[in-house]
Amino acid sequence: MRRLTFLTLSTALFISACTTTPIVDAPQIVLPPETVNTCLPVSALTKVIIPAETQTRYATTLIDNPPYEPIETTVKQVRVVKPAQIIYVDSNNQEVIDICEPDVEIGDTGPGVGEILSDDNMGGDAG
Repeated sequence: MRRLTFLTLSTALFISACTTTPIVDAPQIVLPPETVNTCLPVSALTKVIIPAETQTRYATTLIDNPPYEPIETTVKQVRVVKPAQIIYVDSNNQEVIDICEPDVEIGDTGPGVGEILSDDNMGGDAG
């Protein structure tokens, strides 16, 4: 019993005499990533113009004109549904958007959606 008490007491003294020291991580060296130029020059690309999608509508106006025949006028309107676009493609016909020159025209061009391209009077009865 004395041995057990002595052993327990000595273990308790040994544990209390130890101090803990924090583990210090080695300093990490961070290297900045190497700059890689991913953009392509316009001279290496092909410019492609996708035409605008349009919709043609006809509007007929009928005006009463007594005692004569009514005046009928038909108007043909061509409206833009989707504007024309300018894109650039590489040698594999893949669209490229990362172009080195900042002043290159890219994207929608020309008349916008809903704008009228032509408004032709198709004739009618003038009475």
